[in-house]
Amino acid sequence: MEGLENVLKTELQSITDEPVTVLKRAVLCEGNKQLLYTANLHLRTALKVLVILQEFTVRDEKDLYEQVKKIKWEDYFGLNETFAIDSVVNSSIFRHSNYIALKTKDAIVDRFRQRTGDRPNVDTTNPDFRINVHIREEIVTVSIDSSGKSLHMRGYRTEQVAAPLNEVLAAGMVLLSEWNGKTPLTDPMCGSGTILCEAAKIAGNIPPQKLDRDFAFKKWKNFDSVLWNDIINEAQKRINYDSIPEIKGFDISSNAVKISKINIENAGLSEYIQIEEEDFFYQDDFENTTLIFNPPYDGRMKESDILVFYKDIGDKLKRAFKDCTAWILSAHLDAIKNLGLRASSKIKLLNGELPSLFCKYEMYSGSKKQKWQTNESSGDH
Repeated sequence: MEGLENVLKTELQSITDEPVTVLKRAVLCEGNKQLLYTANLHLRTALKVLVILQEFTVRDEKDLYEQVKKIKWEDYFGLNETFAIDSVVNSSIFRHSNYIALKTKDAIVDRFRQRTGDRPNVDTTNPDFRINVHIREEIVTVSIDSSGKSLHMRGYRTEQVAAPLNEVLAAGMVLLSEWNGKTPLTDPMCGSGTILCEAAKIAGNIPPQKLDRDFAFKKWKNFDSVLWNDIINEAQKRINYDSIPEIKGFDISSNAVKISKINIENAGLSEYIQIEEEDFFYQDDFENTTLIFNPPYDGRMKESDILVFYKDIGDKLKRAFKDCTAWILSAHLDAIKNLGLRASSKIKLLNGELPSLFCKYEMYSGSKKQKWQTNESSGDH
């Protein structure tokens, strides 16, 4: 996901000694079967884990067809298994991703038909084997999708408010915030509760995915069930619910509070996350808390109203959140300037298709100068 590439790199480096290369909206790493399984279970900011089969250059669709047909697909799946093609195209040669998917499908089917006299079936909904074709100008990368459904679909968010945060983005925000997982964390406009769930999972060392998730690699011919069970057992040993600190969520909407509670219960985190119906502007004072939130933006709200809304957020933060760190994600770049606060960090992220800023604001009980003087006199550097 755009903006989270370096976070994903750090995550991947925590589970492998192999070098990791950052690409646009992706990272690249060599690894074995154990890394493949572990990455799918543990990476919080990945949408897919793809295994590259081949990369080649093409001049036209005939080239594409011939190159795809050369791949020994029969080594990966058989006639009794279904398959599907996902295609991503960014090329002046090829214009339509659906056409690329069709040509790839034709090449695979024709290879099977020539060798066996029969063909496997396509199932775009729930295939046994999913193939990813990525074209950047004339360079084609053909990969196998080891994940299946997008990894942002964790399984706990069965209910949602309008325009909810993607789980991968929510986890990325928590990791970018540098929250240590030990101090209190609050989302004062919690919506569906996604940030809260992802934060609790990070603090408790709980894998982002369900342990019994139906990953695509489980259907592969070379699936190693013994290795997978070892990885699951190790993950279970490392979970520590007792390490989850105080995590709270608030929302002015009773419906949002209801939805959050359902999702948090689905995630098995009801004992560890407190949810209350409360207006941000009337919430009690907080101290030494990390706030991470994505203020709601109603498209029907007048420009003047959204500017006032953000000014009120800034005023409330200055007044009631002493010695707190507030991280705010917003796609309304004019409104976030109206907070009246100086951001100590600004990170560009993509929220859906909306370019957004994730900004850090440090609240002090006195002036920032006084804060540093206090730290220096106490020897805290």
